[in-house]
Amino acid sequence: MTATAADLLGTPTLGDANVATIRQRRIVEPLPALTGAATAALIVALEAETMAWAAMATTFVVFVLVGAALGRRRRWSAMLPFTRVLVGLLYPVVAAAAVWVLMDAMAMTQASLTTLAIAAASAALATMLARRVAAPPATRIAVVGSARSADQLHREILGFGVQDQEIVGLVVTAQPAGERLTGGLVPVLGEIADLAEVLERHKVDVLLIDGAASRGEVFDQLAETCLDLPVRACELTQFYEDALGHVPVRDIDSAWFRYMMHPRFRSPDTVTKRTLDLAVVLVAGIAFAPVIAVCALLIKLHDGGPVLFYQRRIGSRGREFTLLKLRTMRTGTSETRWSSLDDYRVTPIGRVLRRTHLDEIPQLLNILRGEMSVVGPRPEQPEFVEHLERMLPYYSRRHLIKPGLTGWAQVRCGYAGSDAGSAWKLCHDLFYLKHQSLGLDLAILAETARTLVADRQFPRHADRGAPEFAALTALDPAARVQPAGELTAAATR
Repeated sequence: MTATAADLLGTPTLGDANVATIRQRRIVEPLPALTGAATAALIVALEAETMAWAAMATTFVVFVLVGAALGRRRRWSAMLPFTRVLVGLLYPVVAAAAVWVLMDAMAMTQASLTTLAIAAASAALATMLARRVAAPPATRIAVVGSARSADQLHREILGFGVQDQEIVGLVVTAQPAGERLTGGLVPVLGEIADLAEVLERHKVDVLLIDGAASRGEVFDQLAETCLDLPVRACELTQFYEDALGHVPVRDIDSAWFRYMMHPRFRSPDTVTKRTLDLAVVLVAGIAFAPVIAVCALLIKLHDGGPVLFYQRRIGSRGREFTLLKLRTMRTGTSETRWSSLDDYRVTPIGRVLRRTHLDEIPQLLNILRGEMSVVGPRPEQPEFVEHLERMLPYYSRRHLIKPGLTGWAQVRCGYAGSDAGSAWKLCHDLFYLKHQSLGLDLAILAETARTLVADRQFPRHADRGAPEFAALTALDPAARVQPAGELTAAATR
């Protein structure tokens, strides 16, 4: 075997450099938790009058173990600002409580509650600062497939401010002889036939496979030349879910829904979810009863019209039901169209109710009757549903679960207000359909509390220049193949 220059000179190859990067990530990842644990241990030890070393060691070990169990955040929790903070505070609080119990059980000199509170707060702060200072290198990503998909993903990552992912380029199929490889925003790195060389030369960590790529050709190259490389591969649509929290509707086909046939798929209608619904109805009903009474009085005094507004909406399995809301519009305005920030139909009191979402509280009765859930896709009017099912592929699939008072799409997107906004929310509704769980529902409920005071009701949408829509809107003619619609028709027969 002929020795290479790297072998003779003892310099690392590109593959070695990639392995070194992975090792660096593995070293850096636990540093924030260790920093938080060390900070808490030092604070407890400074207060201890006796057995300071034992108190410090106990605190450090407990914080590390609890951090290992609770500190690893789910990817979706990092996409929700308020939930991200709550998750960051959870582990030091639990760890401090565990230290208190353990010191008592071991007959050690107990740290005061004040000291443990300071230790927990300091650990949370130290962990947060360490995450920023000791951030691992960005994951280098290459897309194999079309330039359109690579450009879309590049715009998405820039638009959302994702800093731990970097699109380095595009791998394409073989080009006709004499033609030059060209791409769009993302540079072309090479051809699938030279996949191993391309991955090593550009130090790629993750290879994303677009639907336009030939699966057989890609996997043949991976199996023949890339299994010894420190590179991981996954579907482009899966990366969207894991990193950005939505499903690129334009890039999926019917095969995407095969997960619903998997033995491990959780049924959306579970006892746990219904129990959560009833618990929220009970607590929120008692808490908001006085507020609703005052709002009802103000609505009645304003124009003497009815307090409640009844509207037909499409629910689970395409069945219609009557949705309840506090009336926010003038009487006699029955036209069906999207609402907007300056909608002339909305009353002054209605604007306040809409901004605070208090007009939605009567839907607790819809939840109690089983027509809605606390968390799920928002129900739309039949006229809108009929129109959107013609415009958006797989729109009717969101009716596989009960509509919700709040949901993943609501806390991430706000009010739809247009066809493009509905396309954007559909991307998130399909994500929730696949990833729904009790933990995700609780995170959405926590984030809903933040959106009541911190978010605009009408956020940016595709038709207003938002960067995320440049990549994900499913409204162009090429994407209007409508394999959906049969669900609603079958469910309503």
